[in-house]
Amino acid sequence: MWIKKAEITGFGKWRQQTFLFEPKNQLVYGLNEAGKSTLYQFIQAMLFGFPNKRKKGQDYTPEDGSGYGGRLTIATAKYGQVTIERYKNKNKGKAIVQLEDGQQGSEELLETMLYPLNQDLFQQVFTFQQEQLQQLEYLQEDALHDALVSLGLSGSNQLFERKGSLQKRYEAIYKPRGRKQTLNQALQSWQALQQKIRQKEAQEADFQSLVRQADELQMQVSQQESMHQKAQQEQLQLEQQRLNWNNYAEYVALQELDLTPRGSEEAQQQLQDFYQEYQQLNKELEKLQQALQRHSGMDQHSAKYYFYLEHEEKIQQLLEQKVAVLRLLDEEQRLAVQLAQQQSAGFDWTMEEPPVPFPDNQGISKLFSPIQQSQKQVEEQSIRLQIVKEQRDQAEAVLNQYEKQHPELFNQPKRKPWGWLLAGAALIAAFLLPAPWRYGLVVLAVAGILWGLRKPNLTVSKETWQEKLGQLDIYEGQLAELEGKLSQQQQQQQRLYQQVQQELHRRRLPLRESELEIQQVNQAAQQFLAQQEQQTDWRKAQQAIHQELLKQEQEFTFLQEWLPLQEKNISEKFAALEQYAKEMEQIRFAQTYQENTMLQQRMNETKKQQQVLISQHQPLLQQLGLHYPAEVPAFLQQQQELKQQQQRLQDLTKTVAPLFPKSISLETIEDNLRILRGQQQTNQERLRQLQEQEQRLRLQIDQLQADGTLDAWYQQASQQKAVVTQLLKEYTAAKLESQLLQDIATELSEQQLPELMKQASRYFQVLTDYQQARLDFLDGTVTVNQRPVYSLSTGTKDQVIMAIRFAYLAIQKSNPWCPIIIDDGWLHYDHQRKRQLAKLFAEFSKDYQIICLSSDQEMVSYYQELHQPVWELKGVSR
Repeated sequence: MWIKKAEITGFGKWRQQTFLFEPKNQLVYGLNEAGKSTLYQFIQAMLFGFPNKRKKGQDYTPEDGSGYGGRLTIATAKYGQVTIERYKNKNKGKAIVQLEDGQQGSEELLETMLYPLNQDLFQQVFTFQQEQLQQLEYLQEDALHDALVSLGLSGSNQLFERKGSLQKRYEAIYKPRGRKQTLNQALQSWQALQQKIRQKEAQEADFQSLVRQADELQMQVSQQESMHQKAQQEQLQLEQQRLNWNNYAEYVALQELDLTPRGSEEAQQQLQDFYQEYQQLNKELEKLQQALQRHSGMDQHSAKYYFYLEHEEKIQQLLEQKVAVLRLLDEEQRLAVQLAQQQSAGFDWTMEEPPVPFPDNQGISKLFSPIQQSQKQVEEQSIRLQIVKEQRDQAEAVLNQYEKQHPELFNQPKRKPWGWLLAGAALIAAFLLPAPWRYGLVVLAVAGILWGLRKPNLTVSKETWQEKLGQLDIYEGQLAELEGKLSQQQQQQQRLYQQVQQELHRRRLPLRESELEIQQVNQAAQQFLAQQEQQTDWRKAQQAIHQELLKQEQEFTFLQEWLPLQEKNISEKFAALEQYAKEMEQIRFAQTYQENTMLQQRMNETKKQQQVLISQHQPLLQQLGLHYPAEVPAFLQQQQELKQQQQRLQDLTKTVAPLFPKSISLETIEDNLRILRGQQQTNQERLRQLQEQEQRLRLQIDQLQADGTLDAWYQQASQQKAVVTQLLKEYTAAKLESQLLQDIATELSEQQLPELMKQASRYFQVLTDYQQARLDFLDGTVTVNQRPVYSLSTGTKDQVIMAIRFAYLAIQKSNPWCPIIIDDGWLHYDHQRKRQLAKLFAEFSKDYQIICLSSDQEMVSYYQELHQPVWELKGVSR
């Protein structure tokens, strides 16, 4: 790729300017502030986008409001001539690409065309600036060689800079003999904490053993609590079985019965119709027989008879309803018995204020869970309080015993001055006696003084007494603290109990203290609601029957004048009416059939009708297992009872059967309950003992940790270990990445550096105009004629760097991705070095387009001498 034309609409100081470039080498000359760097920035902006505004950076936005941007025309081998148009306020600053054949593209097409060229490669590899040389001038020997290798391998010093930054990073984290590095300090702190912890644990030798024992006891307590809860559930189930035993016995009895109906509903209805017709014929026979016996003495013209004749149809209709009414009476009696049985179950609730039971036992457990937890805490705190009281009492008894054994702690005996008197007498005698005796008396006086000055040798150590007194004070403090906590927990427990009582009151359940009792009450409440629902249905049915019976009784009103119906129930009324109808029919028959022969003939005809009726329905009777019509009422009553028993069995299967997964007797339930209650007492006592043992151990552990030192050190050590782990991760990542870059550089150096050094030597010969000059890379070191690079002059170092960079570009000449742009990169060059540099540019332009931006007049003369294009930037005012 090479740049053909730059058309600037507005960029920095440039307005409406067009610059044409040669495809090979050229020098763009201009004084300082002529706009050379602005032109370079414009080319970069067209290729890669506008630079972001920075506080201290150059802002190239036109101040007069001109369009910020322009167009850049480039030539490529694949796409031909391409025009790149980019304006800051157009298309969000993205490029519009115009191809030679008229097609247009976007920023994505431009990136595809330039790939693998990006802004970093453009700046680091294809741009030569004095700042890049200055960054390398002051490097030490090893760093300079690494930078030269990086230039040779990648065309820039980014590989060197990245490796250096990684090395600084991991060396700032850790050094084998370092002290100030973060990981070194973190390791020292962690090791110091570990040492303190080991010392503290050594002082508390039995600490870990106590912790293990306490944990084991805690596990046993949990197991015992689980057993206790399981036993409670078993007890609840047994209590429910005991409460529902009568229903269960009924359920078992119904299961043992054969409740299979005999015949279908249709067959039973046919049987009922047959029996009614049979009964009518029977009644006809009975009337005929009675008429035959009494026809001679009847008063055929009585008013009673005429009343019957007047209302005969209505009376017969009423009599036909007798069977149905009797069934209604039986059903009413059955419902009344069932209602009486349920009402006598002993519930204290009413339908006006029914209970609101919990849906299941989980709701009860959730309600009692805070109380149980609080109760457990209160019990544990009470055990601790009792233990501390025992320790306090024991410490107080030991202190009192110690004080009794050593009363001198409070009543010290007066010291007698025998020593002082002896010393005084000896001194007086020493003045009176001669020399040999005088000295002996002086020694005796000194001994008396020492005897008088000595302190009494108490047989008790006051420090021991103070230590025991201090221990007692510690127990008193612990006791006061535990009593305060226990009082708070008891108050909290009382509040929780009040909440439970309020909830039970809201649900209209009786107050109970234990969860098991509430579960039993809740079960009773659920049964009550179920029974009340059933009773409601029964009452509705009973009310309907009652209304129907009242309606039937009203049908007897027209008979009160002729029949004695007062104070009789409906059954008795039907019996009286039936008797009245019989009597009236006898009168009718007596009136109709005066001769015995005619009556007998009518009876025979009726009997024949009965036999025909029985013969017609004989298959039905045989199908239902009946032999005589007289068996039909009992059979129908039995089938009705079977239906009721089936319905009762279904109800009990839903409500009672789940409570009895296995067959069991009432005696077994009572025995199991008695055994279970005894086991519960044993389990509770065992649980209390385990809790007390655990709390004793926990109290000892708390006393060992009273100062909080070990616990705090554990926490600090854990936090410090986390810091060490994080620093180790950071150190390892930086170290591995640095080593990876080093391995990559080593691999590339073995493959690429020989050819690179060959090309660099040739360009170095051009730059120095010395054909014997040679660059070598041996044992990781770049040398110039076997001289180390760091010992060369600044100008020669620049030439070495320039030669290596051009050598890298020469190796990549098969893919000239971008023009080479040089911006005054020869500040340390004398006139001879500049001439040779111009020659190198002219030679190198055979493979690359070179745009040299310079304010050096001497460089202009060298370009002209080599017949290379030169054009001048005059500059414009903003």
